[in-house]
Amino acid sequence: MAQAAAPTVRGLTSVRTVLHLIDLPGPGGAETIYVAVAAGLDRSRFRSVAAAPDRGWTFDALRAAGLDPIVTPIKRGPLDWRYLRQIVGLVRRERVDLVHAHLLGPSVYAGMAGLLTGVPIVATFHGHVDVSAGERLLRLKTAILNRACSRITFVSEALRVEFLRRTALRAQRTAVVVNGIDDPADAVPEPHLRGVLGAQPGQFLVGAVGHIRPPKAYDVFLRAAALLLERSPSYRFVIVGQVERKDVYDDLVGLRDSLGLRDRVLFAGRRDDVPQVLRAFDAYVVSSTSEGFSLSTVQAMRAGIPVVATRCGGPETILEDGTTGILVACSDPHALADGVDRLRRDPALRARLANAARAAADGRYTAAAMVAGYERVYDETLGTAR
Repeated sequence: MAQAAAPTVRGLTSVRTVLHLIDLPGPGGAETIYVAVAAGLDRSRFRSVAAAPDRGWTFDALRAAGLDPIVTPIKRGPLDWRYLRQIVGLVRRERVDLVHAHLLGPSVYAGMAGLLTGVPIVATFHGHVDVSAGERLLRLKTAILNRACSRITFVSEALRVEFLRRTALRAQRTAVVVNGIDDPADAVPEPHLRGVLGAQPGQFLVGAVGHIRPPKAYDVFLRAAALLLERSPSYRFVIVGQVERKDVYDDLVGLRDSLGLRDRVLFAGRRDDVPQVLRAFDAYVVSSTSEGFSLSTVQAMRAGIPVVATRCGGPETILEDGTTGILVACSDPHALADGVDRLRRDPALRARLANAARAAADGRYTAAAMVAGYERVYDETLGTAR
C-alpha cells in the first residue's frame, strides 16, 4: 500500500507520510511526473502512499517503481462522496502528514479532506487543460483551493501566470517546480527503429510525440510537412501518441491524405519506448497551441535531438531560441517549416543546438532536481503547519 516504514507517531518523527493523488490512469506527462515524485522522495525523510484511479498505466508504473498503490476510483461530474470518504479514510488510517494532489479534481477533493482532517495540502497543476474554459463551479473550486491549500504549484512560470490571470487563486500561495525526468538506462539508439517508423536511408526524419488531441495542433504539423516536401523530397514524418479523441484523429488522417502525405506521414500510435524512438529522429517538433511545460521537449533535449517548438507556454521557458532550440509562432505552418528546414540544411546548427540542449536539460530538468523542489515545498508546508 505504501513504502515500508517503521511505526511512527504523526508530528513526532522526522519521517513524514505523504499521500499522493491523481485521477488519470495514464499514460501521459502528468502521470509520469506523478510517479516520479511519489517514488523519488528521500525515503529517510518521507514515506509515500500513492493512489491510482484504476489498475491501468499509472498503477503499473507505481508498482514498477517499488510502491504498492491503492486503487481509488473517482467518478466524473457531480461531487463523488465515495472518493472523498476514501481520501479521508486514507489520511486517518495511514497517519498522513501531507496530501499532494495533482490536477484540479483531486486537488479540490484533497482540499475538502484537508479541511475535514486538518492535514496540509499541496496541489500541482500541469497544463492549461487542467482548468477548461467551461469548468463548472470554478469559483467554488478556487475558493476551496485558496482556503485549504498551503501551496499551489505549477510546472512552469508561464503556467502560473496564466492561471493567476484566469482564476482567483492567491498568488502568495503559488510556487513553481519545473518538471524533470531521467531516461531509463536502456534508452540507447536502436537503428532498426528508423525502419519501423518508415524512414528510408538518407531521409530526414521529423517526429512529434503526444496524445492526439486538439491542443497538440497536429494539423499545423501536417501543413508544415506539406510545405517541407515542396522544398526537399528527403523528408519523412511521424507522430507518436495515443488517440484521445477519435474525431480529431479522423480529421487529421483526412487532412494528411488530402495534402498528399499518406506515404510520408505515419501515425504510430502509443509506444512504450519513447526514449528510444526519440533517438531515431533527426529533428523533434512541438506544434502545440498550449503546453503547461512539455515534458517531451525535455526528453528530446536529453536524447540529443534538436527541437523546433511553438511559443505555446511551456517550451519558451525550457528552450532559449537559437541556443538550445528554435522557437516559432503558434498556428503558423510556414514558421514551423522554416525552423525545421534550417536544421536539415545546417548539420552544424543541429549539432550545436543538440549539444547545448542536452547540457541544459542534464543540468536542470532531472528527476532529482524536481523531487528536491517538491521536498522543499513539503518542508515549508509542514513547517508552517506545525
